[in-house]
Amino acid sequence: MRDTAILLLNLGGPVNLDQVEPFLAALFGDRDLIRLPGPAWLQGPFSRLIAKLRAPGAKGRYAEIGGGSPLLRESAYQASALRAALRAAGRTEPVKLCFRYAAPRAEGLLKALKREGIRKLVPVTLYPHDCRATTGSSLRELAIEAAKAGMEILPGVDHYATDPDYLDSLEAPLRAALKELPNATVIFSAHSLPVRQIEAGDPYEREIHATRDALMARIGEIPGGYLLAYQSRTGPVRWLEPPLKGVLESMGGKDVIVVPMSFVSEHIETLHELDIEYRHVADKAGIRTYRRVAAPGTDPAYIRCLARRVLEILP
Repeated sequence: MRDTAILLLNLGGPVNLDQVEPFLAALFGDRDLIRLPGPAWLQGPFSRLIAKLRAPGAKGRYAEIGGGSPLLRESAYQASALRAALRAAGRTEPVKLCFRYAAPRAEGLLKALKREGIRKLVPVTLYPHDCRATTGSSLRELAIEAAKAGMEILPGVDHYATDPDYLDSLEAPLRAALKELPNATVIFSAHSLPVRQIEAGDPYEREIHATRDALMARIGEIPGGYLLAYQSRTGPVRWLEPPLKGVLESMGGKDVIVVPMSFVSEHIETLHELDIEYRHVADKAGIRTYRRVAAPGTDPAYIRCLARRVLEILP
């Protein structure tokens, strides 16, 4: 369909250190993601202040992983792989990236697509788990900008926590790690979320549990057992527990395999938080071997998941 485009939705990230502070301001300014105390109109000024205070530390972390986030590059590889899979199935729709807090954002992207004759949009989330703070926020921004541009949003792919191909993309590298460390404890790590958002009905925690349970059923019982923990907390509110740091601190003398199951590409929360910060925690705790499983990226099984679901949607 020449009037339809497929949009891959993701968070986005600063591609260089100069973009870190405005990226943080956009991130903390989104009340769907982080609802700061006080009235809504205060969120903007507060978010800019928080961004200014946090920027020096964040720049240091991004500097340690190459001077910026690789998420744009990683997502572009995924878009290219999905495009190739769809072309092989005879589909010619363009596949574009649409980020929430960094370019390419919905407003500019939709204006460019409209000039190319695009009138309909199929959103495809790169967040596997249904969550109002991630996919929900991206879809709400997309809806606003689509209405301004006079474009139609078609049904899309909004979650796939137990999709068999998505699970394949997690299972294969986990089995490979267990082959090398058969007595390891597997820790499924997911991005945390404020508890009040779960209490308000967000399905995220339920979806995380569904992925964990499905993977445990596929792998079966293992000597080291399985644990679930949450990472990437920020701010003074109550977050989903247990925190990954505390879990690692209790694992001294053991082998540990960390599976980042809420991320489908490498970025600051895998390359720095898991690979640098939590590796240091593991070393300090006396963990014998700390192994982190790679995110799916362009794993053929993950791309099959996206392609099959898109093909099921397209007329």
